[in-house]
Amino acid sequence: MKQIDSTVIRLYNMPVIRPISMGRQSRKYNPRTRTRRPVGLQTDADQSPTKPHPYPLKMDDRWFLPNPLGARLHQKSGLGMIVENGIALLPMEVLFCHWNRHVPIAEDWLDKIISDDPDFIAKSVVFDVSRSGGEIVIPIVNPTTSGYSKRSFAVKWSRNESHFKSEPISQIRWFWASSNVDWGDLKSWVNEVISAKCIPEIFVVDDEMDITMYRLGYEELTGNQRTWADLTDQEVSLINKSINNFNSTESGCYIADTKSWPLTSIGIEHLSGINLRDEEIKWVKSKLQDNSDKSDLFSHLVDSGCILRPGFKYGCKWRVYDDEVSKSHAPWLLQPFSEAPESWEKICLAVRLAEGVHKKWVCGFFNSDKWKFLNIKRWLPGRV
Repeated sequence: MKQIDSTVIRLYNMPVIRPISMGRQSRKYNPRTRTRRPVGLQTDADQSPTKPHPYPLKMDDRWFLPNPLGARLHQKSGLGMIVENGIALLPMEVLFCHWNRHVPIAEDWLDKIISDDPDFIAKSVVFDVSRSGGEIVIPIVNPTTSGYSKRSFAVKWSRNESHFKSEPISQIRWFWASSNVDWGDLKSWVNEVISAKCIPEIFVVDDEMDITMYRLGYEELTGNQRTWADLTDQEVSLINKSINNFNSTESGCYIADTKSWPLTSIGIEHLSGINLRDEEIKWVKSKLQDNSDKSDLFSHLVDSGCILRPGFKYGCKWRVYDDEVSKSHAPWLLQPFSEAPESWEKICLAVRLAEGVHKKWVCGFFNSDKWKFLNIKRWLPGRV
């Protein structure tokens, strides 16, 4: 039997060193620190009170803290509701005070609360994050929030604004990321919140107890392109002639003569001609027959001076331009209500993609005989 070279043995026993991917090497930043929110008072000589705060006492479905601590928490932070000799806190307010105001809780307190309310951790995280920019956030069930939508989770005041003297800036709802979206309920709530002169805010909680925040509002989708009403009789006649003499293609038609096509918002110039998609052919024919439908979304947007291009590359129905494609980027990525995302996870994907390419994601609804466009955008606390 041949003797094995000692060099071979050493090489065989060397540890395997796996190559570092180029993607990891190129990263020059540290990942953000994720808050763990530990239970148990954290010792801090600069922040901890010289005299320990009292433990909250059970009071029906709330927890009592006596004055002067209770009065201070209510006056400065809008926490709890006033009762005789103190305040009564909701469980999530107690946990917020534990994390941020050095209020102690019993060892078995959290287990008992979670057993009664499986969503308690999510609610507490939403409440904590919503206040992380220094805002005052008051649960909708507290008496000081009467007059606002009962579907809201909480009402929020801006930093440095008194919840006694000023109006709130927003109302908050929260959902699990896996939850299905009830678009009818969402629209109704948004309208209710806007009518109260507040900004609708949505907090979405994922399975890591991390939160993504959104602000909702309506967009006006209009452009500066010529519309059918701007055409002369001669131009309409040229379009009629062209549309009756086109060559069919798999996705629409091809019109050879570009000079006879006066509508820059319809069709794409290619191969020295104009290429129309099926939806564009349908729109042109409806205009020629004078039977266009105002409930048709494509027709509404073209009549508003917009240019619509397929949104396939962006995971939506259309890219919507307010100016010529050669002069500007599309401000909006549009999804009709009939094709709207079914869950908050899918909304997160759609909005993230849109904002990653500097566009606004909007969903179109036909309501009360007119089109409205709901914009959902990502947002961070501490920003107005």
